[in-house]
Amino acid sequence: MTGEKAEKESIVLIEEAIAIAEKLKIKKILIVCEKAVLLKTIPAYSEKCQFLVALSQEKLAEDIFHETVICDFKGVARRERLDYILRTAVELGTLKKGEKVICLYSLSGTKLVDSLRIVKGEEHYSHISMGDLKRIAKNIPTEVLYALVNLAVEIGREGREGVSVGTIFVVGDTEKVDELSKPMIFDPFLGYPEDERRISDPKVQESIKELTLIDGAFIIRDDGVVVSAGRYLHAGGGKTAPLRGLGARHAAAAAITASTDAIAITVSESTGTVRIFSSGKTIMSIRASRPHLLVKRSR
Repeated sequence: MTGEKAEKESIVLIEEAIAIAEKLKIKKILIVCEKAVLLKTIPAYSEKCQFLVALSQEKLAEDIFHETVICDFKGVARRERLDYILRTAVELGTLKKGEKVICLYSLSGTKLVDSLRIVKGEEHYSHISMGDLKRIAKNIPTEVLYALVNLAVEIGREGREGVSVGTIFVVGDTEKVDELSKPMIFDPFLGYPEDERRISDPKVQESIKELTLIDGAFIIRDDGVVVSAGRYLHAGGGKTAPLRGLGARHAAAAAITASTDAIAITVSESTGTVRIFSSGKTIMSIRASRPHLLVKRSR
């Protein structure tokens, strides 16, 4: 696609977004700007709606009259980028709980706009923010934790094949975690190149969703490479207090993080709740609302 054609398509999408905003009484349109030329296609003023412009660098906002959302989204996988920007906007107070916004962004990678989505701020209000992740990340890159938490929320919300599932991710301090765990199955990730085992890859995420039907933990390196699946965690030895109302999966997550510098993320099979563990304790819980009742699998 030529630059001129892509720019024309962006203009058409913006015009359509303004018309949709008027019909649906939506006050804000968020435009994710990855290329400076896109700024020329945004109307300087509209009586019908307010424009929010998402930028990865603050210096790009100097000549913009519209309100901006500044966040470094370039390192975030494209399929997760809009959610990352929306969570940042909620965290900054630019979007309020329950507020609807029309989003224009690039899903194909053209760096102009080729996709339109309508969301509510509340969809991203209760999830973990990048600010939260930075506080708990230790030596683990926030984008790796972000991808894992999002994946855990999806698993908690959707289950697999109509069945509710639970699982555990352990990320960081991989050598020590490996010493304190053992394989329960033949490792499905063994032998694959590292570039084909990165947690940011949608194909890897889909594979993990399939593998949640088996027992055991997923071990992920701090650079986002999945090391192994189906691991039994045998850390513990009385280092952590019993977790009232929680089962063996959560106890294992607490124990492994008490014995290592890793962070563990669990998905509850019964409720879909996602919990993040560090230093032997639950430091955050995220409720993954399920759109329909999933049947708990028999053992």
